Amino acid sequence: MTKSRLKEMLTVICISYTIISLGTTLFDRLFYDGRDDFSSLLFKFICTTIAVSILYTHPLLERLSPLAMIVLQYIGAMLLVFLTIWISSFFEKLHANSYIGAFRSFTIIYIIGAIAYYVGLHLDVLKQNRLLEEIQSSQNKLL
Repeated sequence: MTKSRLKEMLTVICISYTIISLGTTLFDRLFYDGRDDFSSLLFKFICTTIAVSILYTHPLLERLSPLAMIVLQYIGAMLLVFLTIWISSFFEKLHANSYIGAFRSFTIIYIIGAIAYYVGLHLDVLKQNRLLEEIQSSQNKLL
């Protein structure tokens, strides 16, 4: 991973975490009058980092079909989320439905993030193809 790609990934993690934290906090305040404790905020940050890091592995999986790559990335991300929950169970008491709740919450946000990521990636590819065509046409005019 190049230095610029790592910087981009860290920026996406920070922006995504901010949006997710503000969104879920606002939602909880409006509908549940809940408050986020530190472990909840930490879990959101860990899940955000997992999701963004997994999505940024797509260059390593390019030889797979797009559907297989997306499914494999999602399964890897969910396994890491479940591992995080399992590890946290040693430090605090978990709700009986914590795995199901995390599955639902993470899946919704992951799907939104994956759509945004892959749409952005597709737009970048289209832009690069257009630039390549312009370069090729300008070289053909010179010949």
